[in-house]
Amino acid sequence: MDIKPAVTVEPPDDDGLRKVVIDGKSKGRVWSHRELMKVLRRAGVASEPEIDWRGGSSTTWPAHTWGRRITGAVMALGFLAAACLCTWIGVKDSFDALTFAGRVTGVLFLFMAVVELVAFAAGFDYWHKRKMTYSGPALLFGALVEFFVGSVLLLMFVANNGRPSYMPCLLLWIGLVVCASWSLWILWRLQVWKALRNPGRIAIGAVVSTVLVITNLAYTQIYLPSMSRPLVQGTAEIGTPSLNKAGTKMYLRIRLHLKNSGEVPVHIVGSIYWIHVRVASDPKDKYKLLKPGELVKPPGRELSPGEEISEDVVAEIKNPESVSYEAVAAHVEAYAFRQDRMRMDSDYERSGKWRGKLREEGKDDDPPSPVQDGKEYFRYQSNISQSSELLNLTRGRERVTVWWLYRRRPVVYVDVASPGDKKVFNFKDPEEQRKAVDRYGLAFVRGSLIQTPYSELLRDAQAQRPN
Repeated sequence: MDIKPAVTVEPPDDDGLRKVVIDGKSKGRVWSHRELMKVLRRAGVASEPEIDWRGGSSTTWPAHTWGRRITGAVMALGFLAAACLCTWIGVKDSFDALTFAGRVTGVLFLFMAVVELVAFAAGFDYWHKRKMTYSGPALLFGALVEFFVGSVLLLMFVANNGRPSYMPCLLLWIGLVVCASWSLWILWRLQVWKALRNPGRIAIGAVVSTVLVITNLAYTQIYLPSMSRPLVQGTAEIGTPSLNKAGTKMYLRIRLHLKNSGEVPVHIVGSIYWIHVRVASDPKDKYKLLKPGELVKPPGRELSPGEEISEDVVAEIKNPESVSYEAVAAHVEAYAFRQDRMRMDSDYERSGKWRGKLREEGKDDDPPSPVQDGKEYFRYQSNISQSSELLNLTRGRERVTVWWLYRRRPVVYVDVASPGDKKVFNFKDPEEQRKAVDRYGLAFVRGSLIQTPYSELLRDAQAQRPN
């Protein structure tokens, strides 16, 4: 006669699992009658055994299988989404961030991606057999990291006035926060932290680590950029003039300088110089322009700390002995962006086009500008990206436009906005550029105005006049 093994099914525990004991040996815990049959088949119990049901009959299965599976699937989806997001940011910033702090932040996001992947894997055990002691705490840490990542990205998006084009990302971050909050509520009710030996100490360590991470982000993204400002100086020197043999022309050599005297490298996106004379006979016309031009060619050039750009230009004055000038003046202006705050496309230096060419291409009003009164201009334009992928996601990519406007006194204007922005740039409103100043360290370089009395220059030129 066959001896049937003694099978005992213990009462459900707090999680709804029922322990299966065969001939005094534990064979695991099961969620449902179907899983019980699988355990019996693996144990070699071929025929229907007599089961000693304790704490409930064969219909007592308090753990709802489908509800448990749906809960685990939603948590796993949240962990996987957070892991992909952290991996994307981490890989990009670990290798390509413009600052050391940005690369450290990238490594931190890679670490959080690993935590999310561990939580994703732990979910298969916790919502199935729960053979691993720490699968529950792993889910808890994963939910905390998911909530942290979503919250940080949301806060940075709001603080940086994120672009509407990044609405899908915004919905993803909101989804992460909602999913993480729901997961934390579920795991808190299940008291998964009880599997840890010293949950209090671990909680304190997690809080301290979170505070350190937030402090690092605030220090690198807010404090450091606000403390170090670019310092670019522009100067001009008027050299010794000369006359031609006939004395009908005087040539002035002017040396122009642009130097980075600060501690951070910069991009010179636009520059201009003026050489003009002060007219004594007409007080209404204070200056008469002799020669304007660009100092930095091609624009977009990098200027490292201590590096200087110098250029000699020659201005011509006709009939120097018959004009009534008081002084000759030279002046330099430029716009510079911090190199550690942004990247520019490599084709910026070749993007310069006249207004007529832009009109042919249908781009003469992109972005909109008040230059609609017939004045000619030359325009440079380039897409720019932030110093890190974290900022690219929360701020969005933007575009810098530089107008070299020809008029009675040529000027240079700079605008930074997102591509497709239809707001008209106001040349006369300094508030328009405040955002660029804060984000990219935009520096407006107003060089010192150098003047030399015209009579002195004429006397020096006559003294060197060839016989």
